[in-house]
Amino acid sequence: MTLSLHGERYVVPANSLAVTSVNMQIVSDMLQTKPTILDFSAAALQQLYPDVLELLETDKNNVFNRDNIKVIKAENDVIDVFSSLSRLSPDSFLYFSYIYCLSLDRNYFSALLKNSISGNKAFCHFIETNFMQPWPVAQLAEEIGLPLRKFNQQFQDVYGKPAKRWLLERRLDHAKRLLATTPMRVLDIALECGFSNHAHFTDSFRRSFLCSPKQFRHQSQSDAGNGEI
Repeated sequence: MTLSLHGERYVVPANSLAVTSVNMQIVSDMLQTKPTILDFSAAALQQLYPDVLELLETDKNNVFNRDNIKVIKAENDVIDVFSSLSRLSPDSFLYFSYIYCLSLDRNYFSALLKNSISGNKAFCHFIETNFMQPWPVAQLAEEIGLPLRKFNQQFQDVYGKPAKRWLLERRLDHAKRLLATTPMRVLDIALECGFSNHAHFTDSFRRSFLCSPKQFRHQSQSDAGNGEI
């Protein structure tokens, strides 16, 4: 297929993994197969970093020049794995694909990862440490010492979605794990996950998952008993 960025066109051969920015556009009119496209935020790369740290090049003296597009060849079997993981788990896709890229060009992809997360470590650490505090977005901005508008913009740039939406999704995902794996009371889970009260938690949970927390717990226990988890 053909991609375009800032007026420049790049041809991507078949059986390839193309690593580029979110601004890249597909300009081919005819495609034999639909390409798999996944976008990852700086926060996702931040979370990947410790998992691949031991595989990274340690030379800090190299000057990094980021390519507009980096094309990595892959055999059909590898492409099949990419395709399957993209549907099953974006996080697993990122982990597998990045290790694959490192195995083929360690210097470039070590530098790319370090460059992509530079400047965001303190911000990500603050968010990961405090996302379950019962604080609104305005208080998070105040606690980290940023104007609300700047905080929201930085959050969007780093996490790829608005702060309010991301915080709700993350808190509810944590609540799901607690409901499925612990005997904690629903009220205690609500408070631990940053919700002000039982009703707010239950209402948010129902809107997102179309069932109440108690119904979800019951179904999770039933699935576990049937060996489905």
